[in-house]
Amino acid sequence: MKKITQIIVAAIAGCALILVGVTAWKMHENYSEEQLKVKELERQLAILSKKEKQAVVMQSVNAQMEEIANQQRIISDEQREEAEEQAEAAQKERTKAEEERRNALIAEQKALEASQVAKKQQAIAEKERTQAEHSKRVADTLSYISLSRTLANTAITQYNAGNHELADLLANVVCEFTNRYHGDIYHPSIYQALAMTSQNKTIWNRHKGSVTDIAFSDAKDGYIVTCSTYGEVMRHTISGNNLSSTTLISDPRYDFRDVFINRNTNAIYALSRTGELLVIRGKQIKNIKVNIPKLKAMDTADNQFILFGERGMALFDTEKEIIIAEKLLPFVVETSSRFQNYPVIFDRQGRMHLVKSFNKLETTQTPVKGQVTAFAESKNQKTYFYGMSDGTIYFVNRKGEISKLVGHRSRITKLKVNGHRLSSSSYDGAINMWMTNQSKIEPMTLYTSRGWIINFTFDLKKNYIWAGDQGGNVSRALISVQAMQQQLKAKLKRDLTREEWNYYIGRNIPYETFFRKEARP
Repeated sequence: MKKITQIIVAAIAGCALILVGVTAWKMHENYSEEQLKVKELERQLAILSKKEKQAVVMQSVNAQMEEIANQQRIISDEQREEAEEQAEAAQKERTKAEEERRNALIAEQKALEASQVAKKQQAIAEKERTQAEHSKRVADTLSYISLSRTLANTAITQYNAGNHELADLLANVVCEFTNRYHGDIYHPSIYQALAMTSQNKTIWNRHKGSVTDIAFSDAKDGYIVTCSTYGEVMRHTISGNNLSSTTLISDPRYDFRDVFINRNTNAIYALSRTGELLVIRGKQIKNIKVNIPKLKAMDTADNQFILFGERGMALFDTEKEIIIAEKLLPFVVETSSRFQNYPVIFDRQGRMHLVKSFNKLETTQTPVKGQVTAFAESKNQKTYFYGMSDGTIYFVNRKGEISKLVGHRSRITKLKVNGHRLSSSSYDGAINMWMTNQSKIEPMTLYTSRGWIINFTFDLKKNYIWAGDQGGNVSRALISVQAMQQQLKAKLKRDLTREEWNYYIGRNIPYETFFRKEARP
């Protein structure tokens, strides 16, 4: 039992020891916690103390900032009051400026209105002045143009009377006034005076028979070929007023009516009324027989020529140089030409036959009565001209209106048109020019001959007109106005004297000198 008691006592003592140990550990742990809490409280106290110090500093700073803010507010209030005062002053200035601007605009508008009124008055005055000047210029122009035409007639009279120097001087004044006042240099009297005084005509007698055709070569030497009814074909070259001639053929068995120069081969084709076509190359002559009676003309537009006779036509191949077709016609051919890019034939019954092809003819009645002996067409102006056997020329304008031109006394043999200028020849021995754009179309004589004029043509530059007449003469006449004026000036040796000026031109026209030493030949 005692042992058990000892064991129990020992157990109790052990438990007490354990309990003391546990209590001691617990107290140590609590102390440690308390120490940590103390340290935490000290740390927090330090933080609070630091924050308190910062708060004091911030309070001081805030007090200073508040003071600064108060001062800035005072300054801002002062600046605002000053700005308000300045804005009020600016508004007053703006109002004043706006009022001044309105006043300025009103003044400007009044000034503009006054300026416009002044401009209108100035424009009216300028218009009246311009009209007055124009009226004076028109009056002066009409006066000088009328004077030019009167002087031109006087120059013609003096020339016909043999006073050639005076005629030259008057014609020169006519040209000066006409050019200066934009008159019509092609007015019949003015052109006639210029043509006479410029000594524009040269005549060479070269053929035994009537000269029936003239052809120009476009080769560099620019030679001329003529043919005649006496079987002559001649080649000519011109140098100044000298015509050098070479006979290519002279055989009275032939009766040549048409001649043509092939620009590609330089072969010369001569058509004889007796039924032959001659091809001439230098001294070589090829005779091609044509079974068509009384050959008259060739249409040479293409490589295949159409040869026309009084009763038929033939087709000639220029490459093979043979007749490839012939046909008789149920009418008598009077003349041939070209119309709308086709050959055209006029018969003696007042009909025209358009040759659309060798085997296709379109026949219509001519728009004029009588026998057509010559025809010309202006493709650009769309006008047509019919020359008649009685010397009348009918002019059909682009509207189809027909006018009758009277100036020749007998059969028209040839018509050529260049723009508004129509040239015509006749058995009356005259070549006339007509300005078809004039309200009154009158003839101007370019050239006259004592015999019939059978044919004429122009040189390549259209400065000269060349004609052949019944007497075998080859003639050249200058038709270029510019060239005639230059030639006239080159003849002058002096000016009109004041006495001549006063007598022929008038004392009320200021005296002028036109003669220039450099114009002397």
